[in-house]
Amino acid sequence: MTRWWQIGFVGLAVVALAVALPAAGVAQSAIVVRAAMSGQVLPLRLATVGEMVKRGDPLVFVQTRTSPTTTGGAVPAAVATVDGQVTQVMVGAGDFVNIGDAVVAITPH
Repeated sequence: MTRWWQIGFVGLAVVALAVALPAAGVAQSAIVVRAAMSGQVLPLRLATVGEMVKRGDPLVFVQTRTSPTTTGGAVPAAVATVDGQVTQVMVGAGDFVNIGDAVVAITPH
């Protein structure tokens, strides 16, 4: 029997590993923000290059699937981990992201 905390620790290990891996084509000083949820990227709120963000600001929203036949609501898949300027957006509206995918690069200020 799998307990919720076992799943949680596995999930944290995957996210921690994903955050430690650099994304291709991103400046060394930039912080890469990765998706914490899977889903289809919505145009509802999508970060733009040059935008100033604060830690905790939502950067990308996705529409989740609650079952194979129904869709869930719009939820933030990635939030800014530092204050800074968005230097690269790796996804666009309509793209599908998985947990751990690089979505935005931020240069800290």
